[in-house]
Amino acid sequence: MRFQNSKYKRAAAALMSASVLLSSGSMMSNSLTASATDHNYGEALALSLYFFDSNACGSGITGGPLTWRGDCHTYDGHAKVSEAENLPGSAKSIIDPDGDGTFDMDGGYHDAGDHVKFNLTIGFSMSSLALADYLNDGIFEKAGCQEHFAAILKRGADYLMKTTVLNSSGEVEAICYQVSDTSDHSYWTAPETQTYQRKTYWMGPNNNNTKICGDMVNGLAGTAYALRNFDPEYSAKCLKYAKALYEFGKNHKGNEQTGNGGMYGNAMDYQDEFLTAQAWLYLNKAGDKPTTVPNSHEYSSEFGKEYDGYLYSWDKQYQGYCCMMYKITEDEAYKKELISEYNNQGGLPNGTFVGKWTWGNSRYNCAVQMTALAIAGKDKESEYAKGAKYQMDVILGDNKYNYSFLIGFGENWPTHFHHRAANPGQNGETSAQNPNCKYVNYGMLVGGVDDNGYDDHADKYQYTEGALDYNACFALACAGLYRLYGGDASAVKQIEQNASEINSSYVFPSGSSSAAETDPPAVETTAAPSVEETTAAPDSPKPVWGDADLSGDVDVTDAVLIARLAVGDNVIIKDQGVVNSDVTHDGNVRSDDVLKVVRHIAGYVTEDQLAEAGS
Repeated sequence: MRFQNSKYKRAAAALMSASVLLSSGSMMSNSLTASATDHNYGEALALSLYFFDSNACGSGITGGPLTWRGDCHTYDGHAKVSEAENLPGSAKSIIDPDGDGTFDMDGGYHDAGDHVKFNLTIGFSMSSLALADYLNDGIFEKAGCQEHFAAILKRGADYLMKTTVLNSSGEVEAICYQVSDTSDHSYWTAPETQTYQRKTYWMGPNNNNTKICGDMVNGLAGTAYALRNFDPEYSAKCLKYAKALYEFGKNHKGNEQTGNGGMYGNAMDYQDEFLTAQAWLYLNKAGDKPTTVPNSHEYSSEFGKEYDGYLYSWDKQYQGYCCMMYKITEDEAYKKELISEYNNQGGLPNGTFVGKWTWGNSRYNCAVQMTALAIAGKDKESEYAKGAKYQMDVILGDNKYNYSFLIGFGENWPTHFHHRAANPGQNGETSAQNPNCKYVNYGMLVGGVDDNGYDDHADKYQYTEGALDYNACFALACAGLYRLYGGDASAVKQIEQNASEINSSYVFPSGSSSAAETDPPAVETTAAPSVEETTAAPDSPKPVWGDADLSGDVDVTDAVLIARLAVGDNVIIKDQGVVNSDVTHDGNVRSDDVLKVVRHIAGYVTEDQLAEAGS
C-alpha cells in the first residue's frame, strides 16, 4: 500500500496498529491451547507462510510483508521475444500485440535459494497449500492467517495465468513454463541487485509437458476452491484457466524439458497429476467425480496405467489424490492404499526420527506425515498421528542440535542457510565461504537433519536450502497437527512485532463474500470505483456511514478497507459499502474519510457527525 501524504501515513499507521492489537486479542480469546510439552503448531503454520513472501519475484514486493525484500527481476516484465526458447509462432502476436519485441512475465516465485521460476513447483506448491486447507477444514482461517494464505495463492495463481496464453476462443495457445535457468547459480547476490539475462522457455501443442500442465491445473483449481468464498470472482477466473489447461493437457501429450538443467527432469508420467486435477475440478463443481480406485500402488485410468509407490512430491502426487478422494468419498479403499503407501515408505515410528532422505529430509518427512495424518483422521491417539507428531517435534527443535529447522521458530535455528536473498554475503562472499545470514528468513523450512547428521553451512544445500515445495509439504503436515493437537496461532503476532525483517504494519488484502456473476468473470479493475459511479439505487437501504464491509458496525476492519479504497488499491467492496465509505459526503473516498472513521472508532466523532458533510 502506498500512502498519498504524511497526514494519511500517520492515520493509516495508527489504524493498522490498532487492527493488529484488536485481531491479536480476538485470536487469543478463541485459540486452541497446546499442552506445555507440545510445540505450537498454530504458530508454526502461520509463520511458515512468510517463506513464500521471501521468494516472491517481480514487482509489488517493496513495501510488502517483509522489510528486507524489494522488487526484483522486474525486467521479466519486458522479456525479449528473441530470447524466448521454443515460443510457438502463433503465440507471438498474442503476447506482443504492439510488436515491440517484448512481453510481460513479471511476478511469481523463485523456486528455492536460487532465482529460477518453475511453473512445475509453483503449481505443485499452490495445490499443496490448498490441499492443506481442504484436508483440515479451513485451517488457515482458524489460524488467523486467511488473508496471508490468500495473498500467497493469488501471487502464484496470477503468475500461472499470466504464463498461460489463451487465444480468442479461450483455448491454450502456449505456456511459458520457466523463466531463467541454472545460469543464475553463478550469482551469489540478492535478487534485487541482479541484472543478468533471463531467458524464457515455452511449450505448445507440439511440445507440451503434460506433467507441468497438470501441476498448473492443480495450482489454479486448488486456488479456485480455497478462495471460493473469500473471493468468488477471482476463484472463477482461476477455474476458467484451470479448465482450459486441463483440456490442453489431455489433448496434447508431451515431455518438453528444455532449460530445466536436470533439476526438474521427469518421466512422462502425468497420470497422478491429472487424477488430482479431476478431484480439484470435481470439488469446484466443474467436473465429474473421479472413479479411479487404487489397487496396491497400481491404478488404471483414462490417462493410462501407472504403478506408483513413491511418496508425495512434485514428481509423484498419487498420495495427495488418495487423501483427497478418501475425504470426498470415505471409501476405505483409499485409506487402505494410503496405509500401503505409508508402510512402503517405512512408516514414521513414535520415538525414532526418520532421516533416510538425504536431500531435504525435513520436506520428505513432512510429506509422509501428511499421509499418516490422513489415515489417522480425527484420532489423535492413533499411532499414525503420534508418529507424525514425534517427527514434527524433532524438526521443530527436539533434536541433539537444539535447532528448529523452521527458521525463526523457537529459540534456536540455523544461521548459515542457502538462500541468496537472505544470505547474499558481504564483500563478494559466496556460499562456499559460508557467510552468516544477513536476514532471518522467518518461516523457511530447511532440509534439516538426516541420518548423516546436520551441517550448518551455506554450501551444504542438502541441509540448509529451502524451496517452495518444502514449505508446501510442511504446511500439509503442520496443518494436520494443528487440527489434532491445537496451538496458539496468535503467538506469531509477537514475532511480527519484534522482528525487524517483518513489516508488522502491513495489512494483507481482504476478500469478498459477493457471489461471482459469470464464468469467466468481468475484467478486473486496478482502481476502486468512484462513489458517483456506484451511487445506491433509490430502493437501496439507508447508508450506515463508515460501514464499508456491511457488517452493521463501524470498526477497524472498515477503516482498513476505506484506506485501501482511498489509495486506489484493488479491493472488492460492494456498491453500498463504497457509498457508506464516503463519510465526508463529497462524492469521493479519500484520506479525509479514513481520518473521520478513525476518529469515530476512537470516540471523537459521533454517528450523527459521520452523517454530516465535512471532516
